[in-house]
Amino acid sequence: MSTAVVTDPILVSQAAAKLTGTDKTLLNKTTAIPCPDSRLLDPVIHDRTLSNNQWAKRFRRDAAYDAKRWKDNVPTYHMKGVWLEDFIRGPKNTVTAKGMAERTMREMSTWESDGASGIFLDEHDQPLVAYFARRRAGPSPKLSHSAYNYYIPGPKAPSSMGRSSDDLDRAAQEGETVYFDGIKDSVLAKTAVATQTLLHHIDVHKSPRDGRHDKEDHLLQYVKVDSTKDSEDLREDGICRSFIYEGAEYVYEDRTFASERTGTRHLVHAWPDQGSDPTVHGLHPSADMVSNASGALHVQAYFDDTQELAILLGEMFRVSFPAFYTKYEAAFLAGRWTVTDPGPLLGRVLVWKLQVMPHQDGLDAGPSIIFNMGKFTGGECYITDLKLKLLYRPGDVIILMGGALYHGIGPWKPLPGITEDGITPGRVSNVWFFPHSSFQVLENKEPGWALKSAGGLRGTGSELDSSNWNSESD
Repeated sequence: MSTAVVTDPILVSQAAAKLTGTDKTLLNKTTAIPCPDSRLLDPVIHDRTLSNNQWAKRFRRDAAYDAKRWKDNVPTYHMKGVWLEDFIRGPKNTVTAKGMAERTMREMSTWESDGASGIFLDEHDQPLVAYFARRRAGPSPKLSHSAYNYYIPGPKAPSSMGRSSDDLDRAAQEGETVYFDGIKDSVLAKTAVATQTLLHHIDVHKSPRDGRHDKEDHLLQYVKVDSTKDSEDLREDGICRSFIYEGAEYVYEDRTFASERTGTRHLVHAWPDQGSDPTVHGLHPSADMVSNASGALHVQAYFDDTQELAILLGEMFRVSFPAFYTKYEAAFLAGRWTVTDPGPLLGRVLVWKLQVMPHQDGLDAGPSIIFNMGKFTGGECYITDLKLKLLYRPGDVIILMGGALYHGIGPWKPLPGITEDGITPGRVSNVWFFPHSSFQVLENKEPGWALKSAGGLRGTGSELDSSNWNSESD
C-alpha cells in the first residue's frame, strides 16, 4: 500500500505542529529563518550613524516635522455612539467577545478598506485610533466642538468619503499631491533586514498561552521564485524535504517552494514574571531579551539597527497620543535596559508570519503601535468594535487603544519570490506597547532606576514601599 503524499500548506503546517522529539528537531532545523544580506545594516553604506549626535538630532527634527504636518492636516472623525470608557471597563478577551469579533470580521470581509490617514475619536474626544497611511495634500477643515465630523462605517464608506485606495491612486494620477505619512521605504527595508537577521540568530517560538494566533500555524509555505520577475531559475533540481506523520508523507520543500518556521519574540526592557509580585521579585528584561550571551548581543544589534524607526514611531506617538507619550516617556527612561532604544514604549513583539485572530492586547492599558512589513496580499486591519476596516499596507502605522478595542488581521498570503536582500516572503507584524504592570512600578521613578536598583531588588526605604508599586494611573 502506497503512502499518501500531502503538499497542502495548511495540512502540512498542522501536522508539523504535532511532531515531537527528533522529528520536530530536524524539521525546525531545516525550516529555520535564513539570514538575509546584512549590508543594509552597515552604517558606512549610508555614510551616517545614529551614534553621531548631530545627525540624530537632525533626523529627529525631520521626523517631528513630518508628524506635526500629519497632525495639522489629517482629517479627524468621531465614531458615533462610541465611548472609550465602555470598552475599558469591559472584560478582557472573553470567548464570547472573541466569537463576536470573528463574526464581525467575516461580515466586514467584503467591505472596502479605508486607505487614507485619519484620527478617530470617541464621543468625548478621546483618541481611539491614529492611522498613518496616504493623504491628499492640504489641510482638512477644522471643525468646532459642536460640529462633529462623524465617520459612519459601512461597506462603501471609504469611497463615499474619497478615502479608498482607488480614490488616492486616481488623485495622484490626476496630478494631485498625495503624501505618505507612514514609515519611509529606506527605514522599512532596513527594519526588515534587522528583524530577519535577529530572528535567524535567536529563532522564534510559540507560547501555549497565546490566544492571538493559531497554535497549528507552525510553518509558512512560499514560492521560491517570482516567475513574473526573475529570469534566472534559482530552483534546486531534485530537492525534496518531507516528514512522516501518522502514516502520511508531508512535503514541506521541493524545487519550487519552501517552508519556514513561524512564531513570536517578546523584547521587553522590564516587566515582572507572570503572576509574581514585583515588590518581591522585581522587574527584569524579558527572557527573549537576554536568553543567552550570544542572543543578548544580537538583540542589542537589533535595537541599534532600528533607532531610526523608533524615532519615527516615537514622534508619531507624541502627536497622536500626547498625554500617554509624556507619562510613558518618563516611565520608559526609568525602566530602559538598553540605552540605544530611544523609547517611549517599553516592549516590542515581533510576530513572524502568523495569521492574527481578533483579540484585545491584554497587557496594555494605553495605546500600542502596530505596523507590518513583507511581501503578501490581504492582511487588512479590522477594528471590530468600531466597524473600522483599514487597508494597512506595509509601512502603514496604526496607533490604537489595543487593550480596550478588539482588533484582528484579515487572512493574508505570501507573494512569490525572495528579494535581492534575502528577505523571504510573508507578513511580519510588529507590536510596540507598554505593559501596564511595568508602568505601575516605573511611574514617578528616576531615569535609570531599573538598572540602578536591579529592577527594584536593591532599593531601600521608599523604593520598596508597596504603596509606590501599586499606584494607579489609567
